[in-house]
Amino acid sequence: MPNSQQLVLVASSAVSFLTTALFVNHLFPGILFPSDPKYILELLGLAPTPQPTTLEQVQTTVMDTIKELFTYNGPSDLLKADKMVLIAFTGLVAVVVVGWMGGKKRKPVLDPKEYADYPLVEKVVISPNTALYRFGLPRPDDILGVPIGQHITVAAEINGKIVARSYTPTSSDDDKGHFDLVIKTYEQGNISKFVGNLKIGQTIKVRGPKGQFRYSPNMAPHINMLAGGTGITPMYQIITHILYSSASTDATKIHLIYANQAKEDILLKLELDELAARHRGRFDVHYVLERPGEGWTGGVGYVSKDMIKEKMAGYTPGVKTLMCGPPPMINAMKKNLVDLGFPPAQTISKADDAVFAF
Repeated sequence: MPNSQQLVLVASSAVSFLTTALFVNHLFPGILFPSDPKYILELLGLAPTPQPTTLEQVQTTVMDTIKELFTYNGPSDLLKADKMVLIAFTGLVAVVVVGWMGGKKRKPVLDPKEYADYPLVEKVVISPNTALYRFGLPRPDDILGVPIGQHITVAAEINGKIVARSYTPTSSDDDKGHFDLVIKTYEQGNISKFVGNLKIGQTIKVRGPKGQFRYSPNMAPHINMLAGGTGITPMYQIITHILYSSASTDATKIHLIYANQAKEDILLKLELDELAARHRGRFDVHYVLERPGEGWTGGVGYVSKDMIKEKMAGYTPGVKTLMCGPPPMINAMKKNLVDLGFPPAQTISKADDAVFAF
């Protein structure tokens, strides 16, 4: 069955042909739609040979016809077939062109095999060791093109060697002309230190997308999320997509447990709290700190089985649990989930696994 673009193409082609035919017939009456018997005689070679038409006469006829078609002489003019078709054709072309221009979306700039350089255009400090880095794309309407749930590879030449690490953008394809990375700088982190030392205008190398997980609306009635530290970034990308980009069709409920060492280590807390307040019943977040400060009302210590049981959806077929964080945390969470009746996580997670570790 033809799609909408094919139907528009066929319709516009048909109207174009009809308009052209009427225009030619208007220039040379009877050529396409004969009504004069002399036309038959001409075909049989029995009519007198017409006088040759000069180029000047043809030019004059064409200009007069165009002028007549585009001249408005009153309401009765709109009932003439040639003008009706011309008006319809002009309107259709305008609609098609405007729709094409408005709906046209640039191809993603990413390549999964080749690195490309992207300049730092803005840096927003979130905490003493964490910042949001905004990188510019080649054109203002470009999109990065990372499917929800996937990530990119960031590389740099450090001490004569190419070093690479995976990051999940916190921006989406609704953000044109740039992409954002939230990165925590570690003392021993090669890439994180490299990015942390970048000056505005300096570049990083990026390729992608990559990853085994790709989110689709309503893929699960409930999604549990266990995140630690910077492991919040793939979760945040999925959360915002569910609650904003696909909100009209996506009924998924999200339950997030987010663990950190101290309160100042919690990334995107303001954004997460705002989302939880705005989408009560759809999204809830529970923070856990190893070193809570005075007045802390959230979870304390490590994420326990009791916390998971209380704050997350229990396992039933269709419920999905996502994990991202430091390896010791992920290993502990895998054991806790199995003890609570969840299927065991695979060594290499696949998109359809009930328990998926990024």
